Amino acid sequence: MAESPVQWIISISNLILFLSSLYSARQLVKDHRAPALGFFLLASCAAVGVLPASSPALEAFRWEAAWASWVLSPALVTFGFLWLSEDRSTAYTLLGGATLLTALCDWLSEEGVAVMSRCVALSSLACSLTVCLFTTNHAGALGSLALSLPALLTPGVRGQALIPLITVEASEVILNSLMSLGSFATERALCKYLQELKGQS
Repeated sequence: MAESPVQWIISISNLILFLSSLYSARQLVKDHRAPALGFFLLASCAAVGVLPASSPALEAFRWEAAWASWVLSPALVTFGFLWLSEDRSTAYTLLGGATLLTALCDWLSEEGVAVMSRCVALSSLACSLTVCLFTTNHAGALGSLALSLPALLTPGVRGQALIPLITVEASEVILNSLMSLGSFATERALCKYLQELKGQS
């Protein structure tokens, strides 16, 4: 169980993220498998975050899992947008880059991992914003921004504050809340985009 009110708040924010991401994954799994996998990764990471950090090893695992989901989930969601817009080569390139980063992060320095994760997050965000703005899918643009914020704002891999004035705990709650909203918005945006494409055919 959580040991303090702060830990309770973090656990509740992780539980909300778990439920919203799992709901989005379930809604998307039939027509959008890559985004559904991205939301399932977020849900899995949030489920681990609900557990109290009983040891330094568990805390380190939590942050490593969070970082991996922050890198892969937006890329998988953007893959869905790019696939629907028939830009398959960009979709595969983006997803390949994100996967390589998570696989090779142990061979990079801490600064290198932070820089590369920001590059992947910016690439993912730019691609999804381009598709969403050209299709006037505002929910998709906002959802993609919310899902990309953790990789863009967190300076390191292992639990540092966003800025000196915000504690690690507060930043985790804020980011979990934004990603929960981003999950709902992106799920709606992908379904809307698919319906529009079906209506045109």
